[in-house]
Amino acid sequence: MRILFFIQGEGRGHQTQAIAMAELLRKAGHEVVGAVVGTTQGRGIPSLLEQHLEVPMRALASPALLYSEKSKSLAVWKTFWENLKQGGHYFQQATQVEAYIQEKRPDVIINFYEMLCGLWRLRFKSSIPVLSVAHQYLLQHAEFKLPASSFLQHRIVNTVTRLSGLGTTRKLALSFYEMPDDQKQNIYVIPPLLRAEVKALVPVNEGFILAYMTHYKLEDDLRTYCKQHPEVQVMAFWAHPEAKEVETPLPNYSLHRVDAQLFLDAMRRCTGLVSTSGFESICEAMYLGKPVMLFPTPQHFEQAVNAIDAARAGAGIRATSFLEMGRFLEYLPHHQPIDETFRAWQHQLEAKILEHLAAVTR
Repeated sequence: MRILFFIQGEGRGHQTQAIAMAELLRKAGHEVVGAVVGTTQGRGIPSLLEQHLEVPMRALASPALLYSEKSKSLAVWKTFWENLKQGGHYFQQATQVEAYIQEKRPDVIINFYEMLCGLWRLRFKSSIPVLSVAHQYLLQHAEFKLPASSFLQHRIVNTVTRLSGLGTTRKLALSFYEMPDDQKQNIYVIPPLLRAEVKALVPVNEGFILAYMTHYKLEDDLRTYCKQHPEVQVMAFWAHPEAKEVETPLPNYSLHRVDAQLFLDAMRRCTGLVSTSGFESICEAMYLGKPVMLFPTPQHFEQAVNAIDAARAGAGIRATSFLEMGRFLEYLPHHQPIDETFRAWQHQLEAKILEHLAAVTR
């Protein structure tokens, strides 16, 4: 079967999910013939995809989250208005998407939360079946409990989720734990997508805390904590636009530019993960038996959902900032391992994906 991907290129999660899906499909004898990658205007294909996906890719401008220059939070209104102003341009790109699809002739499309797929479906009523894959589809599940949020935060996430799923044949909701399907909403619950590289790792404990932040302004709090607690060793990853490869601001604290291989190796060796609440990093930690402390980027509704849901699954604890790391260190001796339960759930993935592929192509 010939399969084409749509991938949201912002952040690490949807990219690693696409890489894991490509591994699974090739193992089953299918061919990934290409990918449309939604990127922030002016940027090309993310290096993670270039290094690991190994398919022809087409980068197109796509809506993106914007952060405040003055604070540590998601700029909710700015995100809303800036992307609204570009809406016409995004819709016009559907013509380029259609030409690319005609060139690649896929039998099935798999969409990793990219709105360009929904806009293409809206403009071109194609008969090609689409599977849309994302953790965010759980937010539409009748049995999923949502946290309190501002109207605008919730509305933005709902809009993105609905646009990405326009015209989709089935929505596949990635979940930390087993849940029943919600067929009334066309939502089918599946395990997280993890790369073979992650599942092959042998975890050890070398006594340091791994830290990850989606917005570099959050680094101030982490540096403050490390300065006040020189006995705590921290290895942190960030995406500062002017960052060096490695910086060592303090003897007990190192900062690294985001690097997929280095991050995974650090995950394998750390005592626990302290992080803003990205879905993929949480899943990797759960699979490797690493406890987590999660705090959402301020005003970031999706991350707030991830933090609550991961704590519900037993992955670790919730917090409000890096400054609460002392509470995490106190929690570590009392953490109840969940890696065996999580692995048993995750190992059902391949059978479920192949079942859904068969169902939409009958």
